[in-house]
Amino acid sequence: AKVNIGLRVLGRRADGYHDLDTFFHLISLHDKITMTLAEDRKTSVSISGSEAYLPAGRTDLMEKAASLFSAMSGKSFSLHIDIKKNIPSQAGLGGGSSNAAAVLKLLNEAFSFPLGPQQLLDGALRLGSDVPFFVTGFFCAHASGRGERLSERQAVSLPALIVRPHGGAVSTAEGFRKLDERAFVPSPLPAWTADAKKWMDLYPNDFDLIQPVLERKDYLDAVSGSLYHSTTGSGACQVVVCRDEPERDRIESGLRKKESHFDVMRTYLLKDFATGVIFD
Repeated sequence: AKVNIGLRVLGRRADGYHDLDTFFHLISLHDKITMTLAEDRKTSVSISGSEAYLPAGRTDLMEKAASLFSAMSGKSFSLHIDIKKNIPSQAGLGGGSSNAAAVLKLLNEAFSFPLGPQQLLDGALRLGSDVPFFVTGFFCAHASGRGERLSERQAVSLPALIVRPHGGAVSTAEGFRKLDERAFVPSPLPAWTADAKKWMDLYPNDFDLIQPVLERKDYLDAVSGSLYHSTTGSGACQVVVCRDEPERDRIESGLRKKESHFDVMRTYLLKDFATGVIFD
């Protein structure tokens, strides 16, 4: 999964999308995907494990990724995907996007890389604005445009919490509507710094305006003193970045005392796959 460290919505574009300015950072929270692949004359995709999060009648983004790869590469195959979902859906964490990127990258590898890096990025953008980040292999990146213009930045390794308020669903469409009504054009975010002590002052998220949790004293008291806490993406989840594990333990304990109000997940900001602890 990823978190956003800051997010600016700079305005609505002629194509209906919005120009964004944000920093993506990988975290250790992850889904587990097992793919069983066989060459076949006609491409077919089946998925197990998606029943709990995929609304009836909707096509999983992983299936769309596999079909797109088949169309772009000219390869046909039979693919079965089994997914164990750990990343919450519609939470601003990019779970569906990272799953789609994983399918694109793994199929490309399995067929000896018929798609070059730019083709892979172009295909990723056709699937969603967050998908290109997960294709790059970056741990931290500045993103602009729809999110597809990406440049690598220095990642950090810090303990963190993902907090999802119970009943905390928010409307991304309503958030964009309110932001479109602003009488001013916001400035882009300042340049990136890996010094997390400065993040609270530098990197706000425009979607904070639709987060009821940020009006709750119990939440704000619990996360006070953390290095950084903010909305991630346009979803309902908050990321809380901590100096060390004792601080994370203290904040987590404070939030779990209000266990009727919050789901809390332990994670790490990742600077490589050798750092941090992976929590299943």
